[in-house]
Amino acid sequence: MSDLLQHSGSNILRARKATLIDIPFLALTSYEATLPPLNHSPWDDMLQGTGTSAIKFLEAVLTASASAWGNVEDFRILEENNKPVAAAAGYLPNQDDYRYLNLSRFEDVSKLLGWSDETITKFRLNYEETFGKEPRNIVFKPQAPWIIETVAVIPEARGRGLGKMLVKALLEEGRGKGHSHAGIMIINGNELARRTYESLGFKLYISFGAEYFDNGFPGLTKFRLRLN
Repeated sequence: MSDLLQHSGSNILRARKATLIDIPFLALTSYEATLPPLNHSPWDDMLQGTGTSAIKFLEAVLTASASAWGNVEDFRILEENNKPVAAAAGYLPNQDDYRYLNLSRFEDVSKLLGWSDETITKFRLNYEETFGKEPRNIVFKPQAPWIIETVAVIPEARGRGLGKMLVKALLEEGRGKGHSHAGIMIINGNELARRTYESLGFKLYISFGAEYFDNGFPGLTKFRLRLN
C-alpha cells in the first residue's frame, strides 16, 4: 500500500512500505545517510580489514534482519513517478542494546558474507570501538518511543524537500500508532539536516560533542518532537 503525497502534472510522489526487493536501494541510502557532514562513512572504518564493502555489508544486515535501527519492514520509500528517490526508517527502539546491530542475528550476517572467524573478530573489535562495548551505551539511548533514522535522498533528487516530506510521513505514522514523541539524530555539523528537522518542530534533546569521542568524531545531537 502507498500514500499519495503530491500530484502535480506528470510528477507523482508516493510513500510506500519497503519490501525485500528494495534491499539494494535501502543499503545504498543507508550508506548515503552516514556520509554527511564529513563525506565519509563510519562503516568504511569499521569494515577495514574484512574485504567487504559497506554496501555489501548493509545488504547482508538487511537480509538477515540484523539491524536494531530499522529493518526492511520499518522503512518507507519515497517514489517519484514510480522511481525510488528517498528512504527512511521509523521503528520501536531496542531497550536491551541501543547500538546499531542486533547481535543475536549477527551469525546470519557473517554467513551471508562468508566471513572467517578471524574476520568476525576483526569486525567486532572495530564495531565496539565505534559503538562501545556496553550494549546500553548512553550515547545511543533512545530519546523517544518512535525513532526515525537513516534518512537519505539520492543525489540527483536532492534540494527539493523530499527528505522532509518522507520524515513528515513517518511522523504521521508514529502519531497514528499512538506514540507520544518521535526522536531523530544527526552527526554534529550536518546543518542541512538540523535545519530540516527543526523546521518540522523537533527540539534539541541532548548533544554529545567531539570531546566525548576524544575529538576523533564530531559528535551526535538528538532531537525530540511531541506527537500527541
